[in-house]
This record gives sequence, C-alpha cells and structure tokens, in this order.
Amino acid sequence: MTRRRSRHVIASAIVASLVAVMLLHACGDQPTGPGEAAAKDGMSSAAKSAKRILTVSGTGSTASGTLVSDRGGLTCNVTYSAGKVTTTGKCSKEFNDGWVLTIVATPPAGGTVAWSGCDSPVTDSPLSCQVTMTSSRSVTAAFAPPANSFQLTVLGGANGSGTVTSSPAGIACSISGGTAGSDCGEVFVSGTSVTLTATAAPGSFVKAWSGGGCDQAGTGSGSGNGSCVLSMSQAQSVVVSFEAEADEARIGRWASPFSWPVVAIHASLLPNGTVLSYGRMGHAPVVWDPTAPASFLTVGEPADFFCSGNAILADGRVLVAGGHSGTDNFGIRTVYLFDAATNGWTRSADMQNGRWYPTNTALPSGEMLAISGGDTAGVRNVIPEVWQAGSWRALTSASRSVPYYPMMFAAPDGRVFMAGPDRATAYLTTSGAGGWAAGPSSLFGSRDYGSAVMYDGGKILLVGGGSPTASAEVIDLNTGGAWRSVGPMSVARRQLNATLLADGTVLATGGTNSPGFNTAPTDSRVLAAERWDPATEQWTSLAGMAHNRLYHSTALLLPDGRVLSMGSGQPAATGLSDDYTAEIFTPPYLYNADGTLASRPTITSAPSSVSYGSGFPVATPEAATIVRATWIRLSSVTHAFNQNQRMNRLSVTVTGPSSVMVSAPSGPNLAPPGHYMLFLIDSHGVPSVARIIQIG
Repeated sequence: MTRRRSRHVIASAIVASLVAVMLLHACGDQPTGPGEAAAKDGMSSAAKSAKRILTVSGTGSTASGTLVSDRGGLTCNVTYSAGKVTTTGKCSKEFNDGWVLTIVATPPAGGTVAWSGCDSPVTDSPLSCQVTMTSSRSVTAAFAPPANSFQLTVLGGANGSGTVTSSPAGIACSISGGTAGSDCGEVFVSGTSVTLTATAAPGSFVKAWSGGGCDQAGTGSGSGNGSCVLSMSQAQSVVVSFEAEADEARIGRWASPFSWPVVAIHASLLPNGTVLSYGRMGHAPVVWDPTAPASFLTVGEPADFFCSGNAILADGRVLVAGGHSGTDNFGIRTVYLFDAATNGWTRSADMQNGRWYPTNTALPSGEMLAISGGDTAGVRNVIPEVWQAGSWRALTSASRSVPYYPMMFAAPDGRVFMAGPDRATAYLTTSGAGGWAAGPSSLFGSRDYGSAVMYDGGKILLVGGGSPTASAEVIDLNTGGAWRSVGPMSVARRQLNATLLADGTVLATGGTNSPGFNTAPTDSRVLAAERWDPATEQWTSLAGMAHNRLYHSTALLLPDGRVLSMGSGQPAATGLSDDYTAEIFTPPYLYNADGTLASRPTITSAPSSVSYGSGFPVATPEAATIVRATWIRLSSVTHAFNQNQRMNRLSVTVTGPSSVMVSAPSGPNLAPPGHYMLFLIDSHGVPSVARIIQIG
C-alpha cells in the first residue's frame, strides 16, 4: 500500500508541475534564454538538438509488406516481385536522441516477419520491433508469405494498355503502354486456382499470354477480353500483352509468338537462309525455313551440343566445338560440322581437350579458333586451339585463363581481340604457337552476360551485362584507341542479345534487369527492344515483345531484314518456365510513316561469290535510289554473344537505271572468308531483302 501511495504522490507532483509550466507559458512568463529553458526540462541544449537516423529495409523478403513507426512519420512499403525487393515511401528518417520507437510490420495475411537490428528482446508482438535511438540504427524486416504460399506476378508486354484482375482477389493491375503499374502481385496459398482476367483498354486488344502455362491456357487473343486459369504450385510470373495501334515507323512491331520445338539455346543462320537451332540433349535440333514458318525439319544430334561453341566456316558449314559431358563445367572434345546442303552432321577431328562454354571465331586465314570452356577435368581450358582442314593446332604459347564464352573478334591487324566480358582486354596471335598482348581496359568493369558486336570494320560496341548495367562503350581497333562511353540503354540488362540490323544499327532484345545469375525481370520495361544508332551513339526504345527472353535465349537477323528471337530457360528463372516459342520483330525501317509496309528496293541478280577488293555488279530496278550497302556475316549465337556476326559498310556506285556496282571488303582481316548478307539501302533508309554472297 505504501508503494502504491508513493507512486500516486509522485504522479500527482508531476501533473502539478506540468500545470504550473502551462500557466507560466499562458501568462507570458517565458524562459529568458536557452540556459534557463534547458534547466526547466532537465536537458542540455546539445542533447536536445542531437538527431539520430533510423533506416528500415526489407532485405531478404520473399513477400511484400509495410513498416510503420508509432511516431515520427516513418512509413516504408516493401515490395517483393519477380525475385527482387524494392522499397518506397519514407524508409529513413531523423529522430531525436533517446526516443524509443516501435516499428509495426504488416506482412500479407498469414505471413511472417523476421527482424534484425531491434533492441533485444523484440517487444510483445513478433510483428513489432522496439528501437532506442541512442545512435543511428538500421533495422531489417524480412517478410515471408504464409507457409505453402507462393507469389503470382503480372507483367505487361507489347505496347498496349488494359487491366488484369484476379479471382480470388488480390491483383488489380493496370498496364499502360506495355508497362505494368502497381497492384500487380499477390501471394496465394499453394493449390489455389487463380483466374486472371485481362480487359483491354479502348484502342488495344489482348495480343498474347505467356508464363504460368498461360501460353496454352490463355484465351481472348485478338479480342478485347481474355482469361487464364492457373494453379499456384510455385512462384509464377505471367506476361499479359495488350497490343495497340502503334507508330510502327517509330517503334516497329513484334508478331505474335509461335511454337518452337526446342528451347533454342544455340541458333545459326545457314547459307541457304534457313535457321538451325538446338538446346539440351533430348530435344533434337531443328531446321526452320522462314518461307514456310509452320514447318520444322528435325535433324539428328550425334553428341550433346549443349553449351558448345558454334560459328560458321568459310565454306558455310557450322562448326560445333565441344559440349556437355552430362556434368556442368566438364566439357567434351568432340567436334561436328553441320552442312545445310544435306541437313546432316559430319564428325571432325576431336580437340586436344574438352570445352564447355567456349567461343568459336572465324579467322582471316579461313581457320576457326576455339577458346576457353571447361575441360574434361572440369577446370578452365587455358590452351586455345585452331581448326584447319579437319585437324587442330594447339596454341601452346598462348596459355591463359579467360572467362567462359569470351567476346572474341578478328581484328583489322590479323590478330583476335578479346573485348570482354572482363575489363582487361587482350590481343591473341593465332599463327605458330600463338601469344597474347595486352589491350586497353574497358571502362565499366566485368560485363558478365553482356553482349558485343562489331558494327563496322574494326569497331566494337560493348553493352549491358554485369549486375546489370545499362551502360555501353565503343572502341575503334583501326586507330588503336581507347574505349569511350556512348549513350546508355534506357533499361539495365544482362543476358540480352545484341543483333546487327540491315540498316547498320544495333538491336538489343530481352535479358533481365535484375541482378543474379538467372533472375526474372523486376518489371515490364525489359520486354521493350532498344536500337543503337552509330551516327548518334544513342539508344531508342522500340516495341515490346510478349515473352521474357532471358538466360538461354537467342536472336538473329533474317535475310528479309526482320529479327528472330527464340528460347529462354533450361533452367528457367524463378516464376518462369522453359520457353518453346519464338517471336519475329519487324524493325521501323520496314514501315511507312502511316504504318503500312514500305516499298523495298529489290535485288534481281547478284554474284554468288566475290573476291576481296573487287567491285561487283548488282542488278536492281531501284538503282537510282540506292545510297549505301551493308555486308553482314551470318549469325551463330548462344549465351548472349553472337560468335559469327560482324558488319562492313560498302560503297555503292550507280552504273545504270537498273544496276549498281558494290565495292567488296578490301581484305580478310576486315571480313574473314565466309558468307555474308548484302543489303542495298535506299534514300529513305529502307533495306532490300538480302542476297547471301560468299567471299574468300
């Protein structure tokens, strides 16, 4: 009783003191200075003015949630989507020294939160955390979904607008111009059947579904409404593509996706204009003819070509070096040649050691370089080898550990330049026993799963990759100069494909804008293609595709000037699935300003082969309008790098009303022997359909 009475007396005294202070303030009896004010509240001026910073985050979360302080106005929204955690709102704030704060967490219904950085122990509820601000503090709340629950995320593709809702409720996603906004993700209990309903905005229609099995189950393509029913057995990401009447002359257009029999991890354009593609063992390689797009020719697979090197010899055969032993990093020694004339494989001499993730590079001599890769012991193969006429020569004086799938280019001085992905570049001499010389270091740093192209003789563009980055840089090997930065992409990307276009520009497609080896994109922006113009050294955003094209996707230029994009997966990123589809992009240069297809110059005849340094005649009824020509080596691409493409810009002279004279590249250092697509380009920037011509 005495203790209670004492507490009551003390409390009464405190109340009386507060009342007295209030009366003094009301009567104008104010403190006369800071010293007197400090004396009245018992604090020094320094202590009263001290500020401490509290920062909260959702690092480690696998679900979304909110963090709110009980006073002071800290409100932080934690969003988990497609494998990435982002925060918005007020997530860092100053508080007075000595304040005691309670941070309340709100996870999804039934979800949990794990704290770090709180006072110990955590307060009465596991959903709150107490922090005493005697110093600046950082607190982490890792949100998790309910047990046996999974995240469903909706992304937007193409260029149209609409809404996507879910039943059960939770997703109310607005998609504008192909980009998804807020309320596009929700956690559902395992086994829940979720119906997604897509409703196109006026002027748009449902173009395509992808992900979560909706490629097959989605309805309404070509109409204003559609739906997809999926079962929540894992985290999933679904792309809903609304198409709108577009400014095709500015952004181009992606055609609707179509089925592809394999996940096209490797793809090569053959001298007859068909496309060879293959992936993991168990799915036979196929040959596809763009003139008969619904049919595929299945060809044999005499070895496991997964993660091999692939490039095209001077005679037009595809040389496939190494592949998969059945265990990652352990390569095989086998080498096969694919001949488009017979659609068959021929075994060549084995390499001296195995290669898994190697790069093949066509040399000015007509030989083929194979470099890097995991060998038969599962370690890096440090000895490059050169194939010539069916046998291999080891470059024993060029021992060097270089990254998997290095970005290699035959240089104007006859050596081979390693442009990436590491920042340290180098020149490789391939004659005799070989040797290395240092090159200029690139600017950004490691561009793991970035891409590179030789966009003119000796000129290289290096773009993307890393963690990821949007940055790009160029180098001119003709002058021996250094790397220099050019305009960045609008979206950071890794695992993208960079493809030379018929008009001399460069197209970047696909990839992910999330860090990590194989992580789903954080949002829809990465679905839009981007084009780089060497004249301005800037990027322009173009139309968006309908499918995510990430790890193990490929893209290549077709002879008609369109771009074929294929594959993705094996393994697929979290929330996605292996992609057995392809999409074709029609670039802006094939459209008139009103969106109709442009009239194209035609090539009615051209030689099947030419010599270096010569002029050769090309017949075209539009001769008077032809202003330039591009000379693009056939593609052979895998793992974000096209091992065969390169380009030269050729001069053109009009020689008559229906003929022009084109100047061939001056020598093999600028255009190694092999097959190239010749495009004639008119004064409006419209390219012809290419003629495939052999040189050397």
